[in-house]
Amino acid sequence: MVSERRIRRRGPLPGLRILVSGKGGVGKTTLTALLATSFTGAGFSVLAIDADPQEDLAYALGCSQSMITPVTKNRQYLSEKIGGGGVISLTPDLSDLASRCGIMTPSGIRLLVMGTVESAGTGCLCPENTLIRGIVRQVKVREDEAVLMDTPAGFEHLGRGLGRGFSHLIAVTEPTERAIRTASRTAALAAELGISDRRLAINKVRSDEEYETAMAILGPDHGFSAIYRIPYTENGPGSGAVLTILSDLCGKKESA
Repeated sequence: MVSERRIRRRGPLPGLRILVSGKGGVGKTTLTALLATSFTGAGFSVLAIDADPQEDLAYALGCSQSMITPVTKNRQYLSEKIGGGGVISLTPDLSDLASRCGIMTPSGIRLLVMGTVESAGTGCLCPENTLIRGIVRQVKVREDEAVLMDTPAGFEHLGRGLGRGFSHLIAVTEPTERAIRTASRTAALAAELGISDRRLAINKVRSDEEYETAMAILGPDHGFSAIYRIPYTENGPGSGAVLTILSDLCGKKESA
């Protein structure tokens, strides 16, 4: 299991910490699940964080509804760690979060399901958002470990600082103008948060022409260190594309 301790620093934290983001429906949750499973198969200990209110990552990893206990519904834990009644801790000790609130998936992935973000007070910063932002800062990641977070659709969460502390961004997009614009904006916000390694996965590509059009929309000054072309299939991203991304993230070869 990923070991934990309190860490207080700014910028990217040590270890492999991957934020997966994208417009709704582009396949980010599927790609997150495939990457988490592939990392586990490669011998990594994986902590997957489902920060999307739809909770689809849990189902993609083979968890049933009865297995899931969202962190945001654990009022006892929230009250203990963050507070309430108008008094909110901005630096909660979350060192026991994975062990107390996480579940183990059938494939051996430690999973945290954040659940639906609900307002718990009238302040400018709700307890649930404080909890989500604090998770990664208090997890120590060794060489054979990885943290992956599936984020809400869009890029508003980056404006709330959700990606601070991550080392990698994978922006997932379809080869459409709207989705690509969202991915580009995501990359810009990620850069402002100090995420230096930003990669783009163009999913559901049906032809060379479609891919070339997507690249034209993206433009030459896109700010991504690697771009992956994932062909369209009925069953989602293929294992070959996922293994290429995995290999690159592990530093086994040059980026695509």
